[in-house]
Amino acid sequence: MSNQSGLAAWQRVAEAIKTDIRAGVLEVGARLPGHRKLAEQHGVALGTAQKAVQELETEGWVVARPAVGVFVKEPPTENGGPVTIETIVRQLDQLQAAVLHLAERVEQLEAADETRSAPPSQ
Repeated sequence: MSNQSGLAAWQRVAEAIKTDIRAGVLEVGARLPGHRKLAEQHGVALGTAQKAVQELETEGWVVARPAVGVFVKEPPTENGGPVTIETIVRQLDQLQAAVLHLAERVEQLEAADETRSAPPSQ
């Protein structure tokens, strides 16, 4: 999983939508919220949301149907082929590793915070 802190706002929105697609929150064929709603949901300007959706369309994640809406497509793979169970398993393994790493980091930060906030010993 990538660190999003160095990304532009439109890239963060696009990555959030990709994450929802990968996780099944947004299923293939689902209609994305309108640009204004996306902007509101992600706390960005309307143009930022529009750019994110445009990039998702360019990358093959969504398809825009004028006067109808923007719809989720089958997620693209690195080689452009169909999504395979092996790809999904690999992505889940990567996600699990990232979650474990984050959990360890949170524990370290909490321990450091407790050490700083503990009263001095006499």
